[in-house]
Amino acid sequence: MNKLLVATAAALLAGSLSAPALASDHLPDRRSVNVSGRGEVAVTPDRARISMQVETTKLDLRAAQTDVGRIVKDYLAQLKALGIAEADISTAGLSIQPEYDYSAKGGRKFLGYHLTRGIEVVVRDLDKIGDVLLKATTAGINNVSDPQLESSKAEALGRDALAKAAEDARAKAKVLADALGAKLGAVHTLNANAEYIPAPQMQKARFAVMASADAAPESGNEALGFSAGQIRYSATVNADFDLVAP
Repeated sequence: MNKLLVATAAALLAGSLSAPALASDHLPDRRSVNVSGRGEVAVTPDRARISMQVETTKLDLRAAQTDVGRIVKDYLAQLKALGIAEADISTAGLSIQPEYDYSAKGGRKFLGYHLTRGIEVVVRDLDKIGDVLLKATTAGINNVSDPQLESSKAEALGRDALAKAAEDARAKAKVLADALGAKLGAVHTLNANAEYIPAPQMQKARFAVMASADAAPESGNEALGFSAGQIRYSATVNADFDLVAP
């Protein structure tokens, strides 16, 4: 091929590749404002979820199963008397583990079978939550977790918190745009995060239950000093808005 033609073609190709790059160098920079917004919704809970366990260790597995079964059966009868629906009670959790003492002389020593039976109860009437907890201890249930307060409208409340966070972000962005003598344009990017904040006073419920098991108060809630308080659904939004020249 003629060397002149090759050189000419190479020059044309180089020109075609560099032209867009040169054009892009002269594009105006995008003007934007980046802000964060926060929204929160507080609500009184209308139900509680309680997890508990019956635990025992015995040399005879059948004896362990009999004792645990008796405790669970007695407690379920008390829950029924309180008006807790069967659909709100789960007793499916069961664990059996052999236990050994490895510090014994002459090798490990068998201590017995450790049996754990789990129970989960959903309480839809919070006036009964104290009675549900106290009757668990009197029935012989020896491991009660802190009740988790919930709202049956959790999804809608989470969306409300997100909407408030978005409104807060736009309001902040508009304040900045006005201060800079610009107009607020469309949102360019958006990142959101939602959070559930439980009521803090339930952290001591487990200890109050154990201390009040033998008391005879007017109600279980009074024995625990239980107050539902409020739970909160919080959301944060990071938004990047275009700024438009006036």
